[in-house]
Amino acid sequence: MKRNILSSRVLIVGIIFFVFVVVGSQFYSWHVRRTVQKDMALPKSTAQHLENEKASNDAQLVEFLADTEALGGTEPSLETEDTQHVAEAAEAFTEDDLSVANDMLDMFIEATDATEEAPYGVSLFGFGPFPEIPPDYPDQDIWDDIHISTGMEPYSELVIRTRIALWNQGVRTVGAVRDNTYNLIYPIIDDVVYIKWADNLGPDGEPYVQRVLTSPATDDSYDLHKGIFPPYLTVYEFPDGGIDPYDFLGLPRKGE
Repeated sequence: MKRNILSSRVLIVGIIFFVFVVVGSQFYSWHVRRTVQKDMALPKSTAQHLENEKASNDAQLVEFLADTEALGGTEPSLETEDTQHVAEAAEAFTEDDLSVANDMLDMFIEATDATEEAPYGVSLFGFGPFPEIPPDYPDQDIWDDIHISTGMEPYSELVIRTRIALWNQGVRTVGAVRDNTYNLIYPIIDDVVYIKWADNLGPDGEPYVQRVLTSPATDDSYDLHKGIFPPYLTVYEFPDGGIDPYDFLGLPRKGE
């Protein structure tokens, strides 16, 4: 129903034009009242002069009407100063004014369409509407949490968007982490491990893993720091395995 109303561009432009005319009429009426109030404050001699002039004008109007009737002329126009002002305002409504009104209408329609198409809200960092949450996604209130959070950084939203996109591809993550060194997002998945080897050998003279990133279940199951990796684990060495969220999601690089 809302879209049907908005599609009637002529009706809305007419409403904007009517508002312009009404505002102009109100301004003119205010000017008239202010002038009358000023006249009431004039000295008695000036007020008497104005009253005499008004009486003279009334007498001339009566005489004019009598002459017009005697000559069989047309009836005098009943147009008042207020209606004349409205007509002048209508004539002053130029093509430029119409263009401005159309621009205002387009902006209103775009804002309304964006609201209708973004049931979960819109990014504060220029990433557009929040993507729809898959029905089996573990955190159905994630966008509500974003709305009420304070001090959130752009990468926090990118992590969520990346995880939802992976979920839609069938990749069931248990989380995701952004690495500040590489500015990449690492999805946390059971049986997937991201490691960094130490530059030096360990006390026993053997190489060892300085950093491990994986799911809690996988980390608790193996002694990964010793470099013991069962064959069914997928092992990446940093920065391999990370995702550039802008390329992956097709987003403009904003907010960094």
